[in-house]
Amino acid sequence: MAHRFYSGPVVPRTALFFFLLAQQPAAALDPGDNLEEYARQTWQTDSGLPQNTVSAILQTSNGYLWFATDGGLARFDGHRFAIFDSQNGDLPNDRVRGLVEDRSGALWAATADGLARRSGTRWQRYGTEDGLPANNILGVSLDAAGRVHVRTPRGPGVREQDYFVGSKEPEPDLTLRVGEDTWVPTMHGLIQQRRGAARTYTVADGLPSNRITVLRLDKEGSLWIGTDAGLARWRNNSIERFAATDLLSSDSVLSIYEDSEGDLWIGTDANGVTVLRDQKFKAYSSRAAGLDGPARCVLADHAGAIWVGTDGGGVVRIENGLSEKPTWNSALSSGVILALAEAHTGNLLVGTPDGLNIVHEGKVSVVTSAEGLAEDFIRSLYVDKDGSVWVGTRGGLSHMEGEHVTTYTQTDGLGSDLVGAVLRDAQGELWAGTLNGLSRFRNGKFVTYTVKDGLPENTITDLRLDRNGDLWVGTQGGGVGFRRRGTFARAGAGMGLPDTIYGIAEDANGSFWFAAKNGIFRAEASELKSNTSTAAACPYGTGDGLRVRECSGGGHPAISQRANGDIWFAMTRGVAELKASHTRSNLLPPPVVVESVTIDEQTFSPDQVSRIGASHSHLAFEYAGLSFAAPNKVNYRYRLEGFDRNWVNAGTQRIAYYTNLPAGHYRFLVKAQNGDGVWNSGGAAFSFLVEPHVYQTWWFRALVLLAIAVVVYGGYYVRVRQVQAEYAAVLGERNRIAREIHDTLAQGFVAVSVQLEIVARLLSTSVEAAKAQLDETRALVRQSIAEARQSIWELRSQSSEHHDFASRLSNMAKQIAGASGPRVQMAVHGTFRPLPATVEDELFRIGQEAVTNAVRHGGAKQIDIELVFDARRLRMTVSDDGCGFEGAVNSSGPDGHFGLKGMRERAKHIQAELRVDSAVGKGTKVWVETAVR
Repeated sequence: MAHRFYSGPVVPRTALFFFLLAQQPAAALDPGDNLEEYARQTWQTDSGLPQNTVSAILQTSNGYLWFATDGGLARFDGHRFAIFDSQNGDLPNDRVRGLVEDRSGALWAATADGLARRSGTRWQRYGTEDGLPANNILGVSLDAAGRVHVRTPRGPGVREQDYFVGSKEPEPDLTLRVGEDTWVPTMHGLIQQRRGAARTYTVADGLPSNRITVLRLDKEGSLWIGTDAGLARWRNNSIERFAATDLLSSDSVLSIYEDSEGDLWIGTDANGVTVLRDQKFKAYSSRAAGLDGPARCVLADHAGAIWVGTDGGGVVRIENGLSEKPTWNSALSSGVILALAEAHTGNLLVGTPDGLNIVHEGKVSVVTSAEGLAEDFIRSLYVDKDGSVWVGTRGGLSHMEGEHVTTYTQTDGLGSDLVGAVLRDAQGELWAGTLNGLSRFRNGKFVTYTVKDGLPENTITDLRLDRNGDLWVGTQGGGVGFRRRGTFARAGAGMGLPDTIYGIAEDANGSFWFAAKNGIFRAEASELKSNTSTAAACPYGTGDGLRVRECSGGGHPAISQRANGDIWFAMTRGVAELKASHTRSNLLPPPVVVESVTIDEQTFSPDQVSRIGASHSHLAFEYAGLSFAAPNKVNYRYRLEGFDRNWVNAGTQRIAYYTNLPAGHYRFLVKAQNGDGVWNSGGAAFSFLVEPHVYQTWWFRALVLLAIAVVVYGGYYVRVRQVQAEYAAVLGERNRIAREIHDTLAQGFVAVSVQLEIVARLLSTSVEAAKAQLDETRALVRQSIAEARQSIWELRSQSSEHHDFASRLSNMAKQIAGASGPRVQMAVHGTFRPLPATVEDELFRIGQEAVTNAVRHGGAKQIDIELVFDARRLRMTVSDDGCGFEGAVNSSGPDGHFGLKGMRERAKHIQAELRVDSAVGKGTKVWVETAVR
């Protein structure tokens, strides 16, 4: 399908990115670390780099790192490379020698065949036809005004408007000015100029080679020197170089770049690109010194030396990076060291399962239960302000004041006889962690606090005071708790801290560090105390310089701090050091980008997608948080506006899937968190439209509504017509009944009336004749009633079943006329044919009305009925010689009667033509003609 595009912001705005960067404290490699202490990672062709010669490195404003190679450009997001080369139509030539980003955010790449410019996702080539001195571009740079400059074999050029012109500016050199120093790279060494004096550094001073290829000053002021035979660093007026076995000690260095987080990237001639990072931790593990196994406890003394209690190897001392066993080690009561402390006198106190060892000027003395200790199994040691020592054992808590020992047990109010960490708080109260709660010693009495009092768990593993004087409590199974204003509460709920804490420390920045079985964790105090926080604790493991992830438990202290802020951890393999300079967090929010959109297995860049067809059901959004200091620790949350109600916590997953989205407008939002827990609150956004199916479009819905309206109206119209038809039928039936009554009962009553008048006249002259006439009248009454009944039930008269139409008309006329009435004459012309029952009945009633009118109203003496059958038509005429009348045939007739109207309605019912001709004194003629088959 074709995709038309519009989209929301996919990457942070350039100005916003640099503004946020400017607000963060400068970060760089710790200059106090030796070169071998830096973490490093190398990428070559086998890990995705297109080619191993890296001539230039650049981080663009959207956060990506770009590498210029002899095989094209590589864009890096911390996990994988996107390749841009001549094969996919992006570059005019794959040999890229320089990179720069202009103020509009466009990327310029110097190639061996022209200058390539990338704006958005569009590439454009510039060559000699655009004013370049030559197509072979050796380098590209920006001046203070933001103009693009190029170096070519035929001289420099500069871009004016959209065209290049020759430049008279001098060729740029690699000279670097740092404060009072000017550093000049040459083919014969590195020259340092200061106040008119000059000094040249060569291989004799530690340089890998005299040929200097590139210089870079990092944010901490260290000068990095690239040569054709490796990398070196100038610091404290001396040059340091990498070990001979290191890749950076021999290959030619072509580029050095410091990214926004302070990591140093080195591009080489044959070995790809290598990044140098500060390593959070430095691990100490020495088989010769007995540090190859578990360290049960660790102690930093007042002089800065580190004492390590091992699990069977006695005590190891670390100073200036060197570890050794003291000569008095063999004199200890046991090689298993469970507790360490330093007395005010400078004596080293060593707790073992076989008593307390006091080391004074290289001599060891042992104190056991024989001297009054509660038990020989020493679990912890605490030197109080007055110089006295509190000894935690499996049998209770002992207080040593000189040679006097006082022991407290569970019977004195201790939560348990098994005592661990001991600490005196800022208010002067002594706290002892036990197997069954935290006991406070005041005025010679113990009060024990448990989970009922707000502690997260009853088994106490460590105690620590923070800079505000609040008490922090490590537990086994309940995580961390703290006490503030006399109340205990759990800390860091929901932050991902482990349930069992071996040790707690607070650095100079206010962050807390926790030693646990599954690693070392860092969390901010404010977040820990706010149990509604959504922040997560930051874990550290082998990727941060630790040899093993697991810290060691069961000894005290498991964590110790030097006066300078360095923190030391007891590990299951040796010890680990966290320098104070490494405790600071990376406060730079990681830029976030939506890298691709996959629609039913087809992948597009976000600016290629704005509308998605209704037939597509599977969508995937791939995104990246561009933090290179710890890319594997970047966490994400995303939300699809228009679909998701809440943010989805994705962890380290870098892709979001959606299926069968309804039609509508959507906006995909994603945010990233760096390895130190700092979120990019702005994130990235991508907008798009899912097109509706045909049945989901507005016009389809309009058509459906219109169709429904038509159907409803049609139904209404049909119903109205039906009601009208029913009403017309009822009205017609009423008219029919009226006609039938008129033409049966009414006409019959007229005939009866005529007969009765005759009977009345005959009674005075002839009784017998009157009787005969009366019998005829009775017969007429019976016939009229029968016809009325038949008419009401729409039955044909009895005579119609036995007589043809002509006979019916003749008999009807004679009955109405009577014996003494007008003479009736019937004539039939043409070939007689049976008529349809409806036509015959209607014609019969018309004829009946005409005869009745002639007898009753016309006073006729002669009535002539004529039927004429043509080939397709029938004509019936009823003529009389009566008095006639004046008026139109549409009128109601004489005296307000409706005979003529009824005849006309009957004629219309059978689609017959009716005509009535009458005049006063000239009689009446009724003429009806209709088609017959």
